[in-house]
Amino acid sequence: MAVKGAYILVLLIETMLGAAHNQELRYALFTSGPTGGFDTSGVVPAIELAEELINADSSILPGYNLTHTSVVDTMCDRTVSLNEYFDAISPPHPTVLGLLGCGCSVASTPVAEIIHHNSISQISYASSLSELSNRDSFPNFFRTYPSDTIFTPAIVSLIQEYGWKRIAFITQDENLFTETLAQVQDPLEEAGIEVANRMISSPLLMTGLGANFFFENEDYRVFFVNAYSTTGKQIICQAYLRGYTYPKYAWLTYGWYQDRWWTEEVNPEPTNCTDDQLAEALHRSIALQLLPNLNKLNSTTDTGLTPREFDSLYKRRLANNTQDNYTYTFFATVAYDALWTFAIALNKTNEMVRGLTREEILNMTQCGGTVEETGVEWEVVSLENFTYSNQLMGCIIRWNLAKTNFIGVSGPVQFDNDGSRVVNIVEIFQYRLIINESAVISRVYFSFTQNINDSHAEFFYKSGESNITVFPSFEGGVPPDGRPVPQFITYNLALVIPYYILAAIGLVFCTVCLLFNFTQRKKRVVKLTSPNINYFIIVGAYCNYISIYLRVLPSTDYTVTFVRCFINSTINTIGISLAFSAILVKMGRVYYIFHNPSLGKKTLNDWKLVLIVMGISGIGVVLAVLQVTVPQLQPIPDALNVTTDTFSRNEFDERTSEMVYQCYTESVQTIYLTLTIVYLAILQIIGIVLAIQTRKVKIKLLNDSKYISAVIYISSISLFFVGSIVLIPDHLINIEEAIFSGSILIATTFFLVLIFIPKMISLYRDPEGNFVLNQTNNSVQTNGTSVNLVSGDATTQMKERIAKLETLLKNDNTLTCPTCHSDYLSNGQNCSKTDNETMTDFKDDTSLLI
Repeated sequence: MAVKGAYILVLLIETMLGAAHNQELRYALFTSGPTGGFDTSGVVPAIELAEELINADSSILPGYNLTHTSVVDTMCDRTVSLNEYFDAISPPHPTVLGLLGCGCSVASTPVAEIIHHNSISQISYASSLSELSNRDSFPNFFRTYPSDTIFTPAIVSLIQEYGWKRIAFITQDENLFTETLAQVQDPLEEAGIEVANRMISSPLLMTGLGANFFFENEDYRVFFVNAYSTTGKQIICQAYLRGYTYPKYAWLTYGWYQDRWWTEEVNPEPTNCTDDQLAEALHRSIALQLLPNLNKLNSTTDTGLTPREFDSLYKRRLANNTQDNYTYTFFATVAYDALWTFAIALNKTNEMVRGLTREEILNMTQCGGTVEETGVEWEVVSLENFTYSNQLMGCIIRWNLAKTNFIGVSGPVQFDNDGSRVVNIVEIFQYRLIINESAVISRVYFSFTQNINDSHAEFFYKSGESNITVFPSFEGGVPPDGRPVPQFITYNLALVIPYYILAAIGLVFCTVCLLFNFTQRKKRVVKLTSPNINYFIIVGAYCNYISIYLRVLPSTDYTVTFVRCFINSTINTIGISLAFSAILVKMGRVYYIFHNPSLGKKTLNDWKLVLIVMGISGIGVVLAVLQVTVPQLQPIPDALNVTTDTFSRNEFDERTSEMVYQCYTESVQTIYLTLTIVYLAILQIIGIVLAIQTRKVKIKLLNDSKYISAVIYISSISLFFVGSIVLIPDHLINIEEAIFSGSILIATTFFLVLIFIPKMISLYRDPEGNFVLNQTNNSVQTNGTSVNLVSGDATTQMKERIAKLETLLKNDNTLTCPTCHSDYLSNGQNCSKTDNETMTDFKDDTSLLI
């Protein structure tokens, strides 16, 4: 390091000794001083360092000394900048071959718009306005600081990294910042990020900002200071005075602000805050820098210095220059490389005019004109003879600038077709407060984005950094974005515990009914009511009782809710369809027997009844299977905001909103739910019709017929209460579920109680079922006619006569018409039947009663 520093010193001495023998090539140097709100004057020592090293390098512009005119302060004002430019190119000022500046986008734009008319190229080191990339309007404009077009995907990536969905810009009413806002707003909104903006004039008043200046009514918590540092200082001060700081708020700024821009020493803009208060307000704020910080690198560059050596020399010059009050600026490396860019382009131009013919130059550069054209506009001259009217020389310099490609202290320097520097990395750093005797802020480069295109940038953390180090949990973690924090409502324990207990009792009762039905299935009291059908009722009841545990599960977890929605809807559909189809079949059996009864009517065997139950309930099972297998029908939970009036706030002063999960959200799922409800409603209607048709059946042999009718009526009432849920506000989920699950509990319990309790009582009173067949009150009224069924004694007598008849037939084969025998003759009896047919009639008649 010492040897290399000595070498540089020798070069500088040789340069000063030989300067008198070289011709001067001048360029205009425009900066922006602190009075303009954007101070880039600190680049001057860096440019002068580059100037000295260039002049000391014999391989660059031999025979020439590159020097700048008097430094011009444009004050970041377009009018001042334009006036200073006209003054710089007017006599008695010497001719300049180019312009370095103008220090900011506002000052650069008007100059860049006209400079090509004087065959001069402009190289900016601090202008990022994307509008300057328009080659039709600014054909001679180049910049070693990148266009802010890469800023958009970088900020989108940053905001998404921390899960923010809202951001508010506080924008200074300057073209640079309004253009930036217009550029980022659509991509942010396309990424699902809500954008607000507060436009302010400059200078910003320190008081009278209004109660809603920081969008207090909308509760925005993430802000981007879209302004120059002077205005930004006042904004941060107002934020501090109102308490809008980390961890409740997040602040984003530009990375090109000068070092320690919040201090009075660097930025004398008056505020109502001290430097320490501003430093405290900036703690954990984030800045985006469009170029990586390479100051710590020791890699060699094409300019003769490593980034670390440059940084050391630059800081030394700042310390030694007490007269101009220059302050450290990030743009120093970019300005240093900007002059090297200009020098390399002039050197290439010098080689071309000295070593190539005019024709060869025209063919190479495509600068226009023809070989036959003459005049000062198309002359190839040496650099010292350049004039503002020489379009060909201006074009050659511009062509060589466009071909620039070297490694500078700010990184690779190369231009795209629009004259903007090609950069694929945006570096992100954070201000972190260190408390000692006074507040000290350090810049920590914690991440970067790369692989940047028009709409995307990949976010990476640097080694040792993560979201935990950027926003540590012990300080409050990631600041909120101001969206209401969802507070999901779950079921109250006052509802859960009783329903869980009732469901458990129901499951125990289900098991009792199952054991009873299985062990007593051959007993006459049970057998008469199709015990095989009872199994479907029991299985359906099991499903319904189990569903209660899922329906009122007190959880706000999305996964648990998803499982609950997914399983609950299917298990309810299957449970209700199984139980209700079995009830309908029982009702249908009673209706079939007693609708137009006759002794010759065929019976319905259990296997036929089972098939009917499976057919009816199979529709419900198919609906449930479709919901499981078809993604579009799956009940995906959706969060629904049920906040009624005003928002409440949590311990972090964040707004909270009451949320509930809904299981059906998509239109396809709504259609499916409608089909399921229609299916269950049809079963209910059929049940009601059967209940009405069989309401006058009083037969004791089928001892659950009247109870089944009661079940139908009770389920209809339950359905009415379930339908009334639509009238209940969404946030009253405990009332909704109390009615819905209560209806399921009541209907299911009545199913079991009315079907099985009477059988248990009857079996207790009459274990063999003898009393069943001795009942005399067995009648049914159909079509206005009361039909008295055969009593138990008559049935016994009939069986005895059949036995005698069978004996008689075996002993007397000549008897051809037993029904014509006087003992068996009945009024209107047809004697044309065969013996076997007649016997079948008798057996079938009695089977109705067995």
